[in-house]
Amino acid sequence: MNNKLVLSILVGLFSMACSSNQASVIKGKIKGAEGQTVYLERLVNNRWGVSDSTVVGSDGSFNLVPTQAMELDFYRLVLTNKDFIILVTDSTEQISIDGEAGSLNLMAKVEGSENTTLLREFEASCTPMFDKEEASSIALQTETSPERQAQLRSDIVAARKERSDLVKKWLESNSSTPAALAVVQMLDPRAESNTFRKVLTDISASMGHSMHYKLLKQQVDRIALQGQQPAEQEAPPGSKISVGQPAPEISMPNPDGKVMKLSDLKGKVVLVDFWASWCGPCRRENPNVVAVYEKYKKDGFEVFSVSLDKTAEPWKEAIKKDGLIWKNHVSDLQFWNSKAAADYGVHSIPFPVLVGKDGKVIAYGNNIRGELLEANLKQIFGR
Repeated sequence: MNNKLVLSILVGLFSMACSSNQASVIKGKIKGAEGQTVYLERLVNNRWGVSDSTVVGSDGSFNLVPTQAMELDFYRLVLTNKDFIILVTDSTEQISIDGEAGSLNLMAKVEGSENTTLLREFEASCTPMFDKEEASSIALQTETSPERQAQLRSDIVAARKERSDLVKKWLESNSSTPAALAVVQMLDPRAESNTFRKVLTDISASMGHSMHYKLLKQQVDRIALQGQQPAEQEAPPGSKISVGQPAPEISMPNPDGKVMKLSDLKGKVVLVDFWASWCGPCRRENPNVVAVYEKYKKDGFEVFSVSLDKTAEPWKEAIKKDGLIWKNHVSDLQFWNSKAAADYGVHSIPFPVLVGKDGKVIAYGNNIRGELLEANLKQIFGR
């Protein structure tokens, strides 16, 4: 299994219901873990907490009998913070695990847990897409050919789309399973609200009272409300921006010291993109921005990148490595004290702002991240 996938689908999971008074057992062998303690953990108040533990025998075998009945939930069987396996189970199941220390999640064989098997099989089906994306991202860091850079960025976008399509297809027949609450979070709720709502509806009978379900439903409801009332989108605290109002001027030097102004691009549709070389989510979003730029630049679409870097060299290097081929790159190298960040109320990045040909704000923030950026541009340019 891919550790990145396991971590990404677990962020934000809370406890689920369906209790049983039956005694469960989690047993098996972990080669190389002789004498170590293995822990059973469950998410409580958004933190993993130890519920039970046992010591692995001299032959690698262990037998963990939970002291309390287990509700249907996501659990971790843990050797270390980096070496664990995810279980989706309750007290009705007798689980057997055969694995090796150092690669529990990658190689362990799990039997006796239907929901765990369902989730792990899906993880395995996604691994090729994660591998493709990672390989292309690594290659992009050192590639110098513009043609090859463009191909690698296209490969990253394609791998993400392939994974997204696979998630949606899987959910068509598994949307009422506990695993669906984890799997659906691999999608963007802003772009796939119908899919999220289907999962919430299908899982409501068994999971509707769980905190995870309620929080996810609140998030989806909030996004739906924003989509119905875009003109009333609330501006960030301290911001001067609002939908339908002129975007504040930005006048800053580019990497060569030449001052560039946002107002010079009036007459074009502009993505004002607040980012930084040290921002991981920004760097992961860059291939999508590049792909959209290449698709719509002939229609009059431009990107105006505002970096919150502190020094010039990492900023310049990131522009080169990520293939940010547009000319509009500016920064005052003031980190979070950037004047533009203050004017736009930027408190976290990436923070995109879409500005129309008339210089007025069309949308900003999460409403135009990921697939939603292209959705907005399709509406503007008609293709």
